[in-house]
Amino acid sequence: MKRIIMYGDSILRGITYSSEQRRHRLCTGYKFPSLSELGYEVINHARMGATVEKGAPLLDATLTQDICQSSVVLLEYGGNDCDYDWSAISADPSGIYLPKTPEDTFLQVYGQVIETARERGATVLLSSLVPIDAGRYLSVITHERSYDNILSWLGDASMLYRFHEHYNALVHTLARRYHCPLLDVREQFLLSHNYKKLIAEDGIHPTDEGHDLIEAAIRQYLLHGDTLCA
Repeated sequence: MKRIIMYGDSILRGITYSSEQRRHRLCTGYKFPSLSELGYEVINHARMGATVEKGAPLLDATLTQDICQSSVVLLEYGGNDCDYDWSAISADPSGIYLPKTPEDTFLQVYGQVIETARERGATVLLSSLVPIDAGRYLSVITHERSYDNILSWLGDASMLYRFHEHYNALVHTLARRYHCPLLDVREQFLLSHNYKKLIAEDGIHPTDEGHDLIEAAIRQYLLHGDTLCA
């Protein structure tokens, strides 16, 4: 049995944001039907809100050598790792704050996750980060918080994008360091002329169309191995 085993956050889980319902929901294709059509069993261990530090013990507990036979392990972390405690920043914008997973920790733990998956016999594929819409996300994190204080700490709204871009660069660094193929979904989002339709109103989750794009990229890799190879 060929398998693709996924570890990551809400992006791989298939979460989107419904503007009509004003809540998060699963996208229409959250079970990745086109991958099943290729003969792959899809095992999805991605979790909403996950950082790589939360993902490491989950992978260690669920990824066995038996299940790794003929398996691709797709890893997608970084989006939550680069996030901040916005309530604390809202209360005191003069403070010094670190992201949920500081850079050194991110590189160390993510590297350990890659090595663990390989030691158990899996082919490891890394995913770049789906880009965010900084303006939309700023509206989310300032809801019932001080807009002025958060913006003062950021310097400008696009700093949200730059934080995120930096952690995406760290994923590229990991791909080169561990010689992993990289599924560069970020580039496909950025080059789309329908970019605004690919990112939900919350600024961080793909729409149904965005999730379809991610699934198509994974399918392309499984069929042809077309990725950015580090």
